[in-house]
Amino acid sequence: MHYTQLVTRVVFQASHVPGTIDTVKIDDFSVREGACAAPVSCDFESGQCTWVNVQKEDGHQWVLSHGGSHGPPMDHTTQTSDGWFLLSSALHQSQHSVAQVVSEWIQQKDTPSCLTFWYHIGSSDSGTLRLFTRSDPVEETLMFHSNSSGSSWTRFSQSIGMSKPFQLLIEAESNKKGFIAIDDISLTEGLCPENVTRGFVGCSFENGTCDWEDISVGQVQWVRKRNDTEDSGPPVDNTLGTEQGWYMGLEADRGEEMSPAVMQSPFMKEASSTCTLHFYYNMYGEDSELNVLLKKGSRITPLWWLAGNSGDLWQHSNVLIGRIPQDFTVFFEASTNFNKPGYVAVDDIDFTNCSFPEPQAWCSESAFMCNNSVCVDPNHVCDFSDDCGDQSDEFDCEKQGVVERCNFEQGLCSWANSDVDTPGGEWTRHKGEEGWPNHGPPRDHTQNFAAGHYVTPGSHLTEKGQTAEVLSNTLFPSFNCTVRFFYFSMSDALNHLTVQYRTLKSGIDDKMLWIRDTSHSYSWRRAKVTFSSSVISKIAFRYELGATQRGLVALDDISFSKECIFDPDNSKLPETLPTSSPHTSSNTPSVTTVTMNPCQDNEFFCRQSAGKVCIPVTLQCDYHPDCPEGQDEAGCGPCTFENDQCLWSDASDGPAKWQRQKASNNTEPPVDHTMQTGFYMTVNLSHGSTQTEAKLLSPPLQPSSPYCQLLFHFHISAESTGSLRVLMQQAEGGEAILWSRSHNTVSHWTLAHMPIGLFQQPNKVWFSSISKATGPISSTGDHVVAVDDISFINCETSYEPPALSSYGCTFEDGLCVWVQGAEDELNWHSGSGPTETPNTGPAGDHTTGTGKYLYIESSHPSQKENTAQLKSLLLPPGGQKGYCFTFWYHMFGATVGSLKMFLKTADSLDKTLVWQQSGSQGDEWLLAQSHVTLQRVHQVILEATVGGEAGDIAIDDISLIHGPCPDSDLCDFEEGSCNWQQAISDDFDWIRHSGSTLNPNTGPDVDHTTNTPTGHYYYLPSSMDDQAGQKALISSPLYPESKGSCVQLWYHMYGEGIGTLNIYQQSEDGKEVLIFSQAGDQGRLWRFAQASLLPRIQPYRIVVEGVKAGPTMEGDMAFDDVQLTDAQCPPHGFCDFESSFCNWSNLGGGVNQGDWLLGAGATPNPNTGPAVDHTTNSSKGHYIYVDSSVGEWGDMSYLVSDVFQPSSRGHCLTFWYHMYGNHIGTLNVFINDRKMHAGGNEEGYLKWTKTGNKGDQWLQDSVSIKHEEPFWFVFVYQRGMSTGGDVALDDITINPSSCYSEPPTPPPNNTSALSAGLPVGLTLLTGIIIFIVLFMLNRKRNKLTIMNNEVTPENSVFDMSNYQQCDTQLNSESDFSFFNKLYDPSPHTTEALSNA
Repeated sequence: MHYTQLVTRVVFQASHVPGTIDTVKIDDFSVREGACAAPVSCDFESGQCTWVNVQKEDGHQWVLSHGGSHGPPMDHTTQTSDGWFLLSSALHQSQHSVAQVVSEWIQQKDTPSCLTFWYHIGSSDSGTLRLFTRSDPVEETLMFHSNSSGSSWTRFSQSIGMSKPFQLLIEAESNKKGFIAIDDISLTEGLCPENVTRGFVGCSFENGTCDWEDISVGQVQWVRKRNDTEDSGPPVDNTLGTEQGWYMGLEADRGEEMSPAVMQSPFMKEASSTCTLHFYYNMYGEDSELNVLLKKGSRITPLWWLAGNSGDLWQHSNVLIGRIPQDFTVFFEASTNFNKPGYVAVDDIDFTNCSFPEPQAWCSESAFMCNNSVCVDPNHVCDFSDDCGDQSDEFDCEKQGVVERCNFEQGLCSWANSDVDTPGGEWTRHKGEEGWPNHGPPRDHTQNFAAGHYVTPGSHLTEKGQTAEVLSNTLFPSFNCTVRFFYFSMSDALNHLTVQYRTLKSGIDDKMLWIRDTSHSYSWRRAKVTFSSSVISKIAFRYELGATQRGLVALDDISFSKECIFDPDNSKLPETLPTSSPHTSSNTPSVTTVTMNPCQDNEFFCRQSAGKVCIPVTLQCDYHPDCPEGQDEAGCGPCTFENDQCLWSDASDGPAKWQRQKASNNTEPPVDHTMQTGFYMTVNLSHGSTQTEAKLLSPPLQPSSPYCQLLFHFHISAESTGSLRVLMQQAEGGEAILWSRSHNTVSHWTLAHMPIGLFQQPNKVWFSSISKATGPISSTGDHVVAVDDISFINCETSYEPPALSSYGCTFEDGLCVWVQGAEDELNWHSGSGPTETPNTGPAGDHTTGTGKYLYIESSHPSQKENTAQLKSLLLPPGGQKGYCFTFWYHMFGATVGSLKMFLKTADSLDKTLVWQQSGSQGDEWLLAQSHVTLQRVHQVILEATVGGEAGDIAIDDISLIHGPCPDSDLCDFEEGSCNWQQAISDDFDWIRHSGSTLNPNTGPDVDHTTNTPTGHYYYLPSSMDDQAGQKALISSPLYPESKGSCVQLWYHMYGEGIGTLNIYQQSEDGKEVLIFSQAGDQGRLWRFAQASLLPRIQPYRIVVEGVKAGPTMEGDMAFDDVQLTDAQCPPHGFCDFESSFCNWSNLGGGVNQGDWLLGAGATPNPNTGPAVDHTTNSSKGHYIYVDSSVGEWGDMSYLVSDVFQPSSRGHCLTFWYHMYGNHIGTLNVFINDRKMHAGGNEEGYLKWTKTGNKGDQWLQDSVSIKHEEPFWFVFVYQRGMSTGGDVALDDITINPSSCYSEPPTPPPNNTSALSAGLPVGLTLLTGIIIFIVLFMLNRKRNKLTIMNNEVTPENSVFDMSNYQQCDTQLNSESDFSFFNKLYDPSPHTTEALSNA
């Protein structure tokens, strides 16, 4: 059978209406296979669909991009780096900028539609994303805005109902950093599904009330509202943060006496013990009140309450609902006075962790299996909390060995009042309904309602220092005894609730095992303590009044683990320490048989060792095993988890639990770190969990040395949406984050070294795993965090650190005593020879040239901003003279990031930046040194950051030597003044300073030497009391006349009121000559200056003078890093790049997408770039170039000059350029000034441009400039399509004159030419004669004026003592420009000098 293919045509027909002038236009016609996409919908995998950029003045555009291209690492559609999305990047933005993209016109039918899209915002300061509906060009309605997405793709969904055609407009407002991305936009018919939260019935109220119902009986009702007036509701909701968002608020007739409004949730089935209610509230007005109530059956119990004005803002709160074995509802009850301004509103109600754990096929060896096959931590068995969901973990507790426990429902059990607390302060038993609101919470923990019982401290405590205690029965010597209990604490931060371990009746030797933190909560919270004892003891709960006002405090459900052995006779504690060990009573049950302790009271019995081994008790838990089997360190912190958990215990509130796991092919990771087939601790998430924390708590850690470090191995799965942190719990109740990591590990196990430092009282650390999942967990493998092989080093209190020299390293045989950081994304690699990435990194090590060094690999898979840290062990205090820390570094490549040195203290964990360098520093090893004088135990951290794919950074040869760093010809002012001296008879002094200067909008923020706020420089402050012409002078020590040909320094002159900086060469007798001068604002950066020294026959000084411009707060100037060199300064205004960039610099600051590099010989890419430089015409000479193998098509590299002052003669820029290759881009020359730059224009006015291949040759060109404002030159190279587009520059000259004179007008005939030439010739001749006469007169007067830095020939020797100075002022209308032209200032007399 033969088929005939039908041919289809599309015809556009336009009809003209007579008498009209309207036009019909067609644009952007396309035909694609398949059905048309729904309006607006786009996944951006095949382009922008119907979304079009809106051109904005001074704005930027949304661009199609894929993973890793300056945006998120992957798209949302495919979840790969190859997928596409729409991106607004701030990479090239120097100021706030807006990008807008608009949809096609949408005409809805009678039914509403659901708009959904996904967005990803780089960080909280990346800017703001907004969504508008637009019915005409001027009528826009804000639907949504956000400045954060939690560092992941986040979903937005909203129903839209519009009666007239409209467009959607998505706007990104850039904040000069970061990015904003959108993906997977869809518009479907029908309302969006109600925003029902995970677990139980929560609600965001955006599409209804989600079956939450107003059941008020009075004049006040709960009403779904939005954009209310100031008196009756907030103007914006919490969900969207806009006037379009919905919430629940109060509405009523006016009146003072009104019953509260009540809103009821749908009925919910039983809840787990971890079920938590979250909500946002907004309460304004003194008479406002809000209560949250729980109703089960006919009983109503308060959960949460608040009254009064809480500020006109949305605030988050939560309360534990807890175990409820029946159906229940939640009420929100509110009231306010409608005759006064005020309101009550709630939004975003959510329930988390309310479902029960899922049954498991099997449980780990250490877990308890419930009757319903749920796995529970054995530490949670028989603790009065139904963790199984069927109560089976609370059955037959005596068979579980848990005998001593009390829920206070029938009385105080065996708990008794103390004889050593305040009389009348006894703990008292209450029902919730009786104790609340004056004595305790409205519900107990056991039964979770108002009829249940708990105990509270006595009500007779009225004065600070008074105490109430409740004591346990007496315990026999016990090992690893654990006490579990629940406590309630609210508005009681100034008082103290503690658990004490008591061995004497008087309590004078009590040891504190636990102290309540100061947090405020509406929930019962679980706590536990573990201890061991070799004598009889009691546990005391102690409440001490720290203020006259007390809050609500209660205890409930106290239980002891099976390891706790009680004395059935409840023997009294001794008055003093016994002389022999207590004997076990004959009535002791057989299940609690106690091994007799043959050791003395001051000895520890090594129970597991053969024979009767006793060691001094002081050796127990001293971080060093002394028993043959090491049991003196059992339960003290170190653990491999091979035999048990070593008293590390889960302390989680939610369903995520730490469990001991045996490695297998079915686990992640499949191996443990210790034995490959052994055990480790891991955290698994239950289904439906959200934002929950799982804690793994250490046993009490004994006092340590200041050099103590915690070592552990950890694993974070690639799919994990969580983080791992290590925190320290201190005896005083505080906590500190010691370590944190949120990205996955590459290998199965990664080692972490973490300073703990000195602690003098027992404390604890814990591992905290936090899930950041935004939806139900699909499987237990979604979030896997594991820990293994926890150990402690250098923690013995007797530990002494080794000699400083032992911390040095050449890296020939590994890292020595240095360790890789574990919070970062990358590791340092050991290398020899070149690195893997071409045209970056060193060719060999620094030590021998053939040895090893450390480096970071910047190419794939490394990403921009990834970091690698190298850390020392803890170092001793610097001592009286400190020590010199030196290392060699290599930073070469087109996209080099930064290298930083930090000092981190062990006690407070303060981290101080003391040195940093960024960008390419040339293809050579450079020395860095820092004099460390920190008088605390500390750690040195070297941190390298990836700047791009061609940015390898290397380090080598670390050394530490006692005393300050050796002197050099460079004066960096880090150790003091370098013997520079202040002048006495001037008006001000230069000030040695670090960090920012005091005045805003002027002065440096960092020094030049270390590029940190801790480095030092000299600066001259400005004030409104300054007068024009006032001066400050500072002079160097005397230099011998034979030393130095060139002086170099760095200066900082930023601010609208900057005066003049002058540098003089002063002879020993006080006569001086100006050799450098700069005036006015030079931009917010350190700039380089150099000046040739005049020949001399006397010793001389360098004098730096600051001259004030007048009253101003924006005139701070500074200088740093002064150095004399024996090499001649290059001619001013000229740079041949033979040794440096001279006064040219890469722009940096995140604007450059590839640096200009210093090169010699052929560039690294074939068939492009020069083979020789222009200056020497050899492969040994140097030039600068852009490496075209780095970056993408269109990337730009900026090279900027110094600032030049305007000149009536103009300026001439002359340069040689080389543009050879098949993919040459565009080379431009711009001039820029502060006005353009402040407006966000990095380039300025285009003055010269060349594009494409110009052949393998050096070409010369010139650009004449005449500008009325201070300006600078900018060379910009825009990269071509591919490698093969290296562009080079050499021999740049800038002269203070026009490049060429105007061409003469052609003469009409020879006669007129002669008549015109004669007067011109005579004029020139007259000028020459006058010049000669003036020159001779000037020589006779023995006066010297030097212009344009013309250096006197070396074979001419002058005695500066014969020079005299003229009273000559620099006129603002003169032709003096930036070129350090020298003038004769007002004369300086020889001044007395004082120490700086």
